[in-house]
Amino acid sequence: MSDMAVCDTLVIMGGGVMGRGMARLFAKAGMRVTLVDVRDIDFEHPGVGVAHGPPAEVPDLVIEAVFEDRDVKQSVYAQIEACYGGRPVLATNTSGLPLDELGAPLKYPQRFLAMHFYQPADVFPMVEVVRAEHTEEAAMAVAVAAVRRAGREPIVLQRAVNGYLINRLQHSILHEAYHLLESGIATAETIDKVAKLLLGPRMCITGLLEQKDLAGLEMHAQAQRSIVPTLSHTGVPCALVQQMVARGDVGVRSGRGFYDWRGRDGAAAQRRAAERLERLLAYLQKDAME
Repeated sequence: MSDMAVCDTLVIMGGGVMGRGMARLFAKAGMRVTLVDVRDIDFEHPGVGVAHGPPAEVPDLVIEAVFEDRDVKQSVYAQIEACYGGRPVLATNTSGLPLDELGAPLKYPQRFLAMHFYQPADVFPMVEVVRAEHTEEAAMAVAVAAVRRAGREPIVLQRAVNGYLINRLQHSILHEAYHLLESGIATAETIDKVAKLLLGPRMCITGLLEQKDLAGLEMHAQAQRSIVPTLSHTGVPCALVQQMVARGDVGVRSGRGFYDWRGRDGAAAQRRAAERLERLLAYLQKDAME
């Protein structure tokens, strides 16, 4: 992958939470960023322009971060290709929709790929860069250059798999957690406490696979033979979660989710979580360099 690729100008299509986080991240790195949304959004940040449509100047990179709907995303791609042809690299932030299916109608599929940011987009130290079926090397190089310029580490995947790396790992854990909750085996509070105080700290130090090497694989292999056949291999989304969303229990925003948020300051809880996350990441990065 070429070290000569550069990315100076960037257009982000979609001014929601993810789009704004990306805009802050790249603007802080000195890139010229235009945040495009059809709505009138209240957003100001040094180095970020806000517009209702793509700017006239051709950017080096366009990142689509609109609603998770295939038709909506593909309409954005058609708009970008009509404005710029195949000159900029076009990236989608989705990890839940099939990448090659999204890019199927494109006139310039060689310029298309995925750049998946983990929320908050301007906090986490890694960004997934995923090659689609027809992505050329030069397009990958521009996306990787943008990630590195922003001071982040690119996680390069040479083939698209649904969910990519981060979300596949996350959803595997969550699917079993939902099963334990739905079956009445453990409460939400207990599951979260185990994740925060047992799984989380250990993963911060040794990850998933290195820890097994350090502990020795013999016992792990034996435990696999006993535990894996009993895990929740349903192949379908958890009914409990689907039913919660259907009745409007979507978390802090509605007042109810896995926890009861009524009478509590959900926005303050979100801010505290983001601040603690930033402090933890800063500590881990400092510790890794020592």
